Amino acid sequence: MLRALDVEETMKSKWFGIMFFLILAGCGGGGSNSTSPPPTMNGTWTFTAKSTVFGLTVTGTGTILQTGNSLSGTLALVGSPCATSAALTGSANGTSLNFQIVETGQAVGFVGNATADFSSASGTYSAQAGGCTDGDSGTWTATKS
Repeated sequence: MLRALDVEETMKSKWFGIMFFLILAGCGGGGSNSTSPPPTMNGTWTFTAKSTVFGLTVTGTGTILQTGNSLSGTLALVGSPCATSAALTGSANGTSLNFQIVETGQAVGFVGNATADFSSASGTYSAQAGGCTDGDSGTWTATKS
């Protein structure tokens, strides 16, 4: 015959087991709900611009930093008659890009789109008339390394 004390101990033991199981079940199974940050322009990029006005091809390589939607960086230029380096500033809204580089005080505007993973981008560019860039325009592509 079970004594009242034995029944109470058995009930406490079962209750403890059930609570222990529920606590462990609530902890999850080791999977993670963390998400990766969205891709950005952060990294080293190589841009190639092809002029439809002057027939030149200019490359620019440099590190781009994206903070929020803002872009900044400096590009080393090869093939440009206007400068050997240029500051880059602008914005990225989703994959839409809108930035400019400044070559020897003259701004050249770039618009385009990046791929969803921000491994490459392309678009068009244009400069105002006058100075070294003198109304240049064309297409550009870029790849992240």
